[in-house]
Amino acid sequence: MLTDECSYKHQEQYNCLMSKIVLYIALSLDGFIARRNGDITWLDEFNVEGEDYGYSEFLNGVDIIVMGSKTYEQVLSFGKWPYEGFKTYVLTRRKLDCVDGEGVKFYFGDLDSFVHNIKHESRKDIWLVGGATVAQTFLRRRNIDEIILSIIPIILGDGISLFKNEDGEIHLGLLQSKSYSNGVVQLHYALR
Repeated sequence: MLTDECSYKHQEQYNCLMSKIVLYIALSLDGFIARRNGDITWLDEFNVEGEDYGYSEFLNGVDIIVMGSKTYEQVLSFGKWPYEGFKTYVLTRRKLDCVDGEGVKFYFGDLDSFVHNIKHESRKDIWLVGGATVAQTFLRRRNIDEIILSIIPIILGDGISLFKNEDGEIHLGLLQSKSYSNGVVQLHYALR
Protein backbone atom coordinates (compact mmCIF):
# COMPACT_ATOMS: atom_id res chain seq x y z
CA MET A 1 0.00 0.00 0.00
CA LEU A 2 1.23 3.51 -0.71
CA THR A 3 2.14 5.84 2.09
CA ASP A 4 1.06 9.47 2.30
CA GLU A 5 4.60 10.50 1.36
CA CYS A 6 4.28 9.02 -2.15
CA SER A 7 4.13 11.56 -4.90
CA TYR A 8 1.19 11.82 -7.27
CA LYS A 9 3.43 10.56 -10.10
CA HIS A 10 4.37 7.44 -8.14
CA GLN A 11 0.73 6.90 -7.22
CA GLU A 12 -0.22 7.00 -10.91
CA GLN A 13 2.44 4.38 -11.68
CA TYR A 14 1.23 2.25 -8.76
CA ASN A 15 -2.39 2.53 -9.91
CA CYS A 16 -1.42 1.28 -13.38
CA LEU A 17 -0.30 -2.01 -11.82
CA MET A 18 -3.73 -2.91 -10.47
CA SER A 19 -7.37 -2.19 -11.02
CA LYS A 20 -8.73 1.25 -10.22
CA ILE A 21 -11.91 1.96 -8.32
CA VAL A 22 -13.84 4.53 -10.32
CA LEU A 23 -16.87 6.42 -9.10
CA TYR A 24 -18.90 7.02 -12.28
CA ILE A 25 -22.06 8.94 -11.45
CA ALA A 26 -24.46 11.67 -12.55
CA LEU A 27 -25.44 14.55 -10.30
CA SER A 28 -27.30 17.83 -10.43
CA LEU A 29 -25.45 21.12 -10.71
CA ASP A 30 -25.98 21.62 -6.98
CA GLY A 31 -24.43 18.24 -6.11
CA PHE A 32 -27.39 15.91 -5.61
CA ILE A 33 -27.57 12.37 -7.05
CA ALA A 34 -31.27 11.94 -6.27
CA ARG A 35 -34.21 13.71 -4.72
CA ARG A 36 -34.65 13.23 -0.97
CA ASN A 37 -36.95 10.22 -1.59
CA GLY A 38 -34.38 8.58 -3.91
CA ASP A 39 -36.19 9.59 -7.12
CA ILE A 40 -33.94 9.98 -10.16
CA THR A 41 -36.57 10.59 -12.85
CA TRP A 42 -35.13 14.09 -13.36
CA LEU A 43 -32.35 12.33 -15.29
CA ASP A 44 -34.83 11.02 -17.88
CA GLU A 45 -34.94 14.18 -19.98
CA PHE A 46 -31.18 13.88 -20.52
CA ASN A 47 -31.42 10.35 -21.93
CA VAL A 48 -30.79 11.27 -25.54
CA GLU A 49 -31.07 8.63 -28.24
CA GLY A 50 -27.64 7.86 -29.67
CA GLU A 51 -25.75 9.51 -26.78
CA ASP A 52 -24.61 7.47 -23.82
CA TYR A 53 -22.08 9.99 -22.45
CA GLY A 54 -19.23 7.46 -22.73
CA TYR A 55 -21.06 4.85 -20.66
CA SER A 56 -20.53 1.93 -23.10
CA GLU A 57 -16.82 2.62 -23.39
CA PHE A 58 -16.52 2.95 -19.61
CA LEU A 59 -18.44 -0.29 -19.04
CA ASN A 60 -16.13 -2.16 -21.42
CA GLY A 61 -13.24 -1.31 -19.08
CA VAL A 62 -14.98 -2.72 -15.99
CA ASP A 63 -15.41 -6.25 -14.69
CA ILE A 64 -16.54 -5.69 -11.09
CA ILE A 65 -19.37 -3.48 -9.88
CA VAL A 66 -19.78 -2.27 -6.29
CA MET A 67 -22.88 -0.61 -4.85
CA GLY A 68 -24.69 -0.03 -1.60
CA SER A 69 -27.84 -1.87 -0.60
CA LYS A 70 -30.20 1.07 -1.26
CA THR A 71 -28.80 1.44 -4.78
CA TYR A 72 -29.13 -2.31 -5.27
CA GLU A 73 -32.80 -2.19 -4.26
CA GLN A 74 -33.39 0.76 -6.59
CA VAL A 75 -31.72 -1.03 -9.51
CA LEU A 76 -33.91 -4.09 -8.86
CA SER A 77 -36.99 -1.86 -9.11
CA PHE A 78 -36.06 -0.98 -12.72
CA GLY A 79 -36.92 -4.50 -13.89
CA LYS A 80 -34.32 -6.64 -15.64
CA TRP A 81 -30.92 -6.71 -13.93
CA PRO A 82 -28.74 -4.39 -16.08
CA TYR A 83 -25.36 -5.77 -14.98
CA GLU A 84 -25.63 -9.33 -16.23
CA GLY A 85 -22.18 -10.79 -16.85
CA PHE A 86 -20.53 -8.56 -14.23
CA LYS A 87 -19.52 -9.68 -10.78
CA THR A 88 -21.44 -7.35 -8.47
CA TYR A 89 -20.81 -6.75 -4.78
CA VAL A 90 -23.49 -5.15 -2.62
CA LEU A 91 -22.15 -3.53 0.54
CA THR A 92 -24.60 -3.40 3.39
CA ARG A 93 -24.90 -3.04 7.14
CA ARG A 94 -28.67 -3.53 7.03
CA LYS A 95 -30.48 -6.81 7.54
CA LEU A 96 -31.61 -7.82 4.06
CA ASP A 97 -32.89 -11.02 2.59
CA CYS A 98 -29.46 -11.43 1.04
CA VAL A 99 -29.04 -14.39 -1.23
CA ASP A 100 -25.92 -14.50 -3.35
CA GLY A 101 -26.56 -15.44 -6.94
CA GLU A 102 -26.60 -14.34 -10.59
CA GLY A 103 -23.19 -12.76 -10.11
CA VAL A 104 -24.31 -10.76 -7.04
CA LYS A 105 -22.60 -11.18 -3.68
CA PHE A 106 -23.41 -9.35 -0.45
CA TYR A 107 -20.56 -8.10 1.70
CA PHE A 108 -20.82 -7.21 5.39
CA GLY A 109 -17.17 -7.19 6.53
CA ASP A 110 -14.14 -4.94 6.79
CA LEU A 111 -14.02 -2.37 3.98
CA ASP A 112 -10.22 -2.15 3.72
CA SER A 113 -9.93 -5.93 3.29
CA PHE A 114 -12.71 -5.85 0.73
CA VAL A 115 -11.01 -3.12 -1.32
CA HIS A 116 -7.67 -4.93 -1.19
CA ASN A 117 -9.25 -8.19 -2.33
CA ILE A 118 -11.32 -6.83 -5.21
CA LYS A 119 -8.42 -4.76 -6.56
CA HIS A 120 -6.40 -7.94 -6.83
CA GLU A 121 -9.33 -10.02 -8.09
CA SER A 122 -10.27 -7.66 -10.92
CA ARG A 123 -8.56 -7.76 -14.31
CA LYS A 124 -10.14 -4.46 -15.34
CA ASP A 125 -11.39 -1.45 -13.39
CA ILE A 126 -14.03 -1.51 -10.67
CA TRP A 127 -17.13 0.65 -10.95
CA LEU A 128 -18.35 2.18 -7.72
CA VAL A 129 -21.97 2.81 -8.73
CA GLY A 130 -23.15 4.44 -5.51
CA GLY A 131 -25.07 5.45 -3.55
CA ALA A 132 -24.07 8.45 -1.58
CA THR A 133 -23.21 6.69 1.69
CA VAL A 134 -20.97 4.13 -0.01
CA ALA A 135 -19.31 6.80 -2.19
CA GLN A 136 -18.71 9.03 0.84
CA THR A 137 -17.25 6.14 2.84
CA PHE A 138 -14.91 5.13 0.01
CA LEU A 139 -13.88 8.74 -0.52
CA ARG A 140 -13.28 9.39 3.18
CA ARG A 141 -11.06 6.29 3.35
CA ARG A 142 -9.29 7.27 0.10
CA ASN A 143 -10.44 4.07 -1.60
CA ILE A 144 -11.47 5.80 -4.84
CA ASP A 145 -8.83 6.23 -7.53
CA GLU A 146 -10.84 8.21 -10.10
CA ILE A 147 -14.14 10.06 -10.27
CA ILE A 148 -16.16 10.59 -13.44
CA LEU A 149 -18.97 13.07 -12.84
CA SER A 150 -21.70 13.81 -15.35
CA ILE A 151 -23.00 17.20 -14.24
CA ILE A 152 -26.64 17.54 -15.28
CA PRO A 153 -27.78 21.13 -15.91
CA ILE A 154 -30.54 21.17 -13.31
CA ILE A 155 -30.68 22.63 -9.81
CA LEU A 156 -32.73 20.39 -7.53
CA GLY A 157 -32.45 22.56 -4.44
CA ASP A 158 -32.58 19.55 -2.13
CA GLY A 159 -31.88 15.86 -2.28
CA ILE A 160 -29.25 13.25 -1.54
CA SER A 161 -25.87 14.95 -1.62
CA LEU A 162 -22.95 13.10 -3.17
CA PHE A 163 -20.21 14.84 -1.21
CA LYS A 164 -20.11 15.14 2.56
CA ASN A 165 -16.57 15.06 3.81
CA GLU A 166 -16.05 15.76 7.47
CA ASP A 167 -12.40 14.74 7.27
CA GLY A 168 -11.01 17.73 5.42
CA GLU A 169 -10.01 18.52 1.87
CA ILE A 170 -9.47 16.02 -0.90
CA HIS A 171 -7.46 17.23 -3.87
CA LEU A 172 -8.16 16.04 -7.41
CA GLY A 173 -6.34 16.30 -10.71
CA LEU A 174 -8.40 16.83 -13.86
CA LEU A 175 -7.79 14.10 -16.44
CA GLN A 176 -10.41 15.07 -18.99
CA SER A 177 -13.51 17.19 -19.50
CA LYS A 178 -16.20 16.97 -22.12
CA SER A 179 -19.32 19.02 -22.78
CA TYR A 180 -22.44 17.95 -24.63
CA SER A 181 -24.91 20.00 -26.67
CA ASN A 182 -27.71 19.51 -24.10
CA GLY A 183 -25.63 21.16 -21.35
CA VAL A 184 -24.29 18.02 -19.67
CA VAL A 185 -20.63 18.36 -18.69
CA GLN A 186 -18.53 15.33 -17.81
CA LEU A 187 -15.47 15.75 -15.62
CA HIS A 188 -12.92 12.98 -15.10
CA TYR A 189 -10.61 13.33 -12.08
CA ALA A 190 -7.88 11.32 -10.41
CA LEU A 191 -7.50 11.57 -6.66
CA ARG A 192 -4.12 12.81 -5.52
